[in-house]
Amino acid sequence: LVFTSMLTLASLALAPLATALVGSWRATGEIVSSPRSGSAAAADANGAVWLFGGYEEQSGKPRDVVNDLHRYREAGGWEQLQKPIRDQPVDMPGARLASACAVANGELLLFGGWDPQTAGTGGIILDDVWALDLETQAWSRCAAPMPRGPTSRHIAVNVGGKVIVHTFRCTNSVLLWDSDSRELIEQPTTGTAPSSRGLHVGAAGDERTLVVFGGAGKDGAMCCDAFALDVERWEWRRLAANSAEQPSARAGACAASIPGGGGIVVCCGAESSVDGLVPRADVWALILDDGDAVWCKLLDEGAPDAPGPRNAATLTPFGDGKQLLLNGGWWPFRSTYGDWHVLHLSST
Repeated sequence: LVFTSMLTLASLALAPLATALVGSWRATGEIVSSPRSGSAAAADANGAVWLFGGYEEQSGKPRDVVNDLHRYREAGGWEQLQKPIRDQPVDMPGARLASACAVANGELLLFGGWDPQTAGTGGIILDDVWALDLETQAWSRCAAPMPRGPTSRHIAVNVGGKVIVHTFRCTNSVLLWDSDSRELIEQPTTGTAPSSRGLHVGAAGDERTLVVFGGAGKDGAMCCDAFALDVERWEWRRLAANSAEQPSARAGACAASIPGGGGIVVCCGAESSVDGLVPRADVWALILDDGDAVWCKLLDEGAPDAPGPRNAATLTPFGDGKQLLLNGGWWPFRSTYGDWHVLHLSST
């Protein structure tokens, strides 16, 4: 039985796609490693997925933060390239979760994050910047820390070759990676920007557009709004404010570009309720069109082979870019996932 959800032309009055977008899940039934959430992941130019760190939860053991490195290649599957080192290493990033990473020019760039350290202490928020040479798999620490202080629960996205970092401080600027000086620099922005938030998601809508969705403010209030940043004019605009349907307000979702451009896909995340956090596993597409966008639900949580509801998972394109890899995640205060699923996207 194949289950798909189709975005019909009748519902695409605002959308540029000439054909319908179809999504379907494939459950692999395989375990990557120990269950984990809050990892950072990005795809390279060859379609491989790089996965770093997160909260690891082995059966019968307390949850612990790690700094191991995994790679997924379609031909060979998952492999662990670097084992976790709990004592503070000098030649690789320390253990962390809620960090952000992106690939550019043959490097995996890793920015900040949170090391919970001893339970009950609150841990430390990090401001370090690291680069992994994808060929040699050697880490190097960049001399300059993240501007404006330590940061976690932020995003890093490669948009048309520009690596952009967006944090809760980015109300009138973003952070732009300068490959010559090997540091993040502040890039002023104009327009209608997202409110201060963390635990949001972002992906490249096309070669010049960063799209940001959801998250939560410092007061804990969750968001369901979406914004686009033109990375040539550095101007923000609100998206899909009048869309007939949209994802619920949520934090800790995951997102990736629609294959070929034209928008992003958002799935999972956790909603807020009077009974606590409620995880989700629905899949949405945000289709860009001439300065605006429209939301459409691609898959419900009950779709065949759909993953269990979760937040703090990763969603990354792999192979030819027409498939997205969903890995790990957390059902708040119930379980941590070690499985992975493949989301197929195609046009008809």
